[in-house]
Amino acid sequence: MTRIITKFKMSLMCISMVIFFSCKENSKEYSSDLDSSHSEIAMSDAAIKVTMEGKTHQIQQKELNPVNITFENDTLQFVFYTNDNPFKLNFNLNNTDILEKGTATFKIPETNSEHTKADLNFFNRNRDVKSMNKRIIFRKGMITVQKLTEHKLEMTFEGEGSGITEYTKTFPITGAINVSY
Repeated sequence: MTRIITKFKMSLMCISMVIFFSCKENSKEYSSDLDSSHSEIAMSDAAIKVTMEGKTHQIQQKELNPVNITFENDTLQFVFYTNDNPFKLNFNLNNTDILEKGTATFKIPETNSEHTKADLNFFNRNRDVKSMNKRIIFRKGMITVQKLTEHKLEMTFEGEGSGITEYTKTFPITGAINVSY
């Protein structure tokens, strides 16, 4: 088992250095619409789909820039974005043992009471607020990782969040990730 985990960790380190997606030039297959159904989010063919503040932000798999996975001592940092889409998603896992399990559920903020284990945040360049609050923090809710392998991340999340300094102005956030890398 230890040999398999070590091999998996080494594979992830190599993957993080040489991950490339073929991106279709001049194609813009992302959208922002008024779809707030969580079940529709989970069933979408988009790689990333997040609904917040009355808009759905969507990124197709083929549009993703190379996925930046930083792997070090049970720390995984995922950054999902495209050059043309104003929306970006960051997902960080620290000391969760998820590499051994492959799945996990995190209840935020309880999971992070002593040390931050699961951090989900977003950046929306088009959000009409002060620049600091264009960064949105997932403050409360459930994050469920259904599958994490050396080539795939599948997860859903449902809860609430707000701009980085807008602690009392929370709003619902739902979404799903189904990314191959």
